[in-house]
Amino acid sequence: MTRYEPTLIVTRMVVERADKIVYDELFHAGLNVIRGENSSGKSTVLNFLFYGLGGDLTDWSTVARLCSRVILEVSLNGNKATLSREVSDSGTMQPMDIFGGAYADSIKAPRSEWIKYPYRSGANRESFSQALFRLLGIPEVSSDLSGHITMHQILRLLYADQLSPVEHLFRAAPFDRADLRDTVGRLLCGAYDSAVYDNEQKIRELVKEFDTINGELRSLFSVLGKADQGFTFEWIDAQRKTLEQEQERTQHLIEEAEQKLYTSSKKDKLTLTQQERAYKEVQALQTTLVKLKHERDALALTMADSAAFIASLNNKLEALRDSSRIAEHVGEVRFQCCPACYSPIDSEITAHACYLCKTPFDSEQTRSRISALIMDTGLQIKQSTLLQRKREQKALEIDANIKEAGIRWKDASRRLSYLQSLPSTNEREKLRELHRKSGYLQRQIEDLDQKAQLAKTVRELSDRKTELQDTINKLRSTNDALRAQQSTNLAKAYTLIAEEVKTLLDHDLKRQDVFENPRSVNFTFEGDRITVDNESYFSASSRAILRSSFFLGFFAAATKNPFFRHPRFCMIDSHENMGVEAIRSQNFQLQILRVSKESKVEHQIIFATAMIEPQLEDEAYTVGAFSTNADKTIGIKMD
Repeated sequence: MTRYEPTLIVTRMVVERADKIVYDELFHAGLNVIRGENSSGKSTVLNFLFYGLGGDLTDWSTVARLCSRVILEVSLNGNKATLSREVSDSGTMQPMDIFGGAYADSIKAPRSEWIKYPYRSGANRESFSQALFRLLGIPEVSSDLSGHITMHQILRLLYADQLSPVEHLFRAAPFDRADLRDTVGRLLCGAYDSAVYDNEQKIRELVKEFDTINGELRSLFSVLGKADQGFTFEWIDAQRKTLEQEQERTQHLIEEAEQKLYTSSKKDKLTLTQQERAYKEVQALQTTLVKLKHERDALALTMADSAAFIASLNNKLEALRDSSRIAEHVGEVRFQCCPACYSPIDSEITAHACYLCKTPFDSEQTRSRISALIMDTGLQIKQSTLLQRKREQKALEIDANIKEAGIRWKDASRRLSYLQSLPSTNEREKLRELHRKSGYLQRQIEDLDQKAQLAKTVRELSDRKTELQDTINKLRSTNDALRAQQSTNLAKAYTLIAEEVKTLLDHDLKRQDVFENPRSVNFTFEGDRITVDNESYFSASSRAILRSSFFLGFFAAATKNPFFRHPRFCMIDSHENMGVEAIRSQNFQLQILRVSKESKVEHQIIFATAMIEPQLEDEAYTVGAFSTNADKTIGIKMD
């Protein structure tokens, strides 16, 4: 069967109380019906599914509070994984353990093969929502307003529970925010592109850098504007040449004056001591400079290797996703003749083996291994990227130290050269003026070096400012085009969902006039409401049907259109407690069956009821036995 991505299917759920298993049932793709008497634990099963997939749950039943852990075996885009969460009274912010493989393999695997993910991501660790999104191929969504989108937020549009107000679309949650609902709705409608968020992040960073550079340039230009001469490189070079020539003439005069002292028997030990001290300082600074440059070169090589490693990990992650798709079709290739000798090949087909060489293979084991590799690779990318950022920061610090050491080395070298050119005393009156002039010229040359650095800084900042502006403009243009495409997808998704909901309402029993051949269905994720022919006031039972129809219609549209990012997974709790009569509920169950049968792609619908439609009382649809108040779904006896 065709699979659209993302696709989420629960294949098994195990609930434990301490070391005892109190619930263990297999689920399947397609329609899954959990049936039983009222108050026999059907909603508890759905709540465990919701919680095990990453939802927040605080309103536990009495029996559920006695349980210690829920474990789900799931298929995420065809890749098997096992999810495990401890049952907590708070029900919020609980971490999740994930194993890359089937439940049967997980119970035999060492603890080291499980990965514990926190609820929220940190600087060094990603959340379980991020890990599941990666396995499902759902882009990570975050914004300054909505924050990070979690599995809990996604599941609020996949689970039509009993306790949430029937006039709202989303499952009830404390601190519900309109912008967050809108973001989740857009994401599931396929009207969200992670590139928009990534570009917005880059734009904010670039604008911040642009403003900083602009401020620096304004400050520099305010200083340069007071100067008598322009700070061009040509002017600076001409001034340096003039000063160096003057310095050379002055130094020559000093040497001539000192030459007369060579015939003198007087020695100046102080000058020799200064020379020795200056020489040692130059040596020390030279050693420091060489060491820093070696450290920088070694770090540059490490950064290059790390960048190549991160790129290879990203390629590996993409290859693993491709491998997951290829694994489905291993064994389907057929040859009529041998590709080596062209002899006819026996057409006998061996199950679960290569058609050509008959080597057995296990595609399920391969897909389980792929899940583990995807999670492991994602963690490696996160950790390697963090280390690379630290290396980049270290490289900047080393460059700054090299620059500082270089300036100090040049100053020490000039001082040594000066002292070496004066082997005798400089305390005589006739040399004082020459020394003062030489020092003044040297300060002017150093001042020109600073001016040259200033001019270089201005040019670099101006070039960077232009580059930033060009990049910002390109990113904004790209985002404008992406948003236009998103708006198109969102409008299309709204129309498709509305048509599916209209069909479901039209097939409802004649209990609500406006549901009969409705002209329009309008809904808003941000406003968390739905109207039919611009009306929103209906009986409680009709509101329950309308809300369930929206969840089912959203699901149906996603199974027919690949651009949706809805995971083709839906849970609907029973209608009996909402005043829906048995015949109307059973009619809706037939609509669920119709939607499932019409789907040409992998999907899963899990529905709970106390009044099952007789056509659905079939092992192909049901999960577990019919529960009663004496024999509840969760195997815990209450005194």
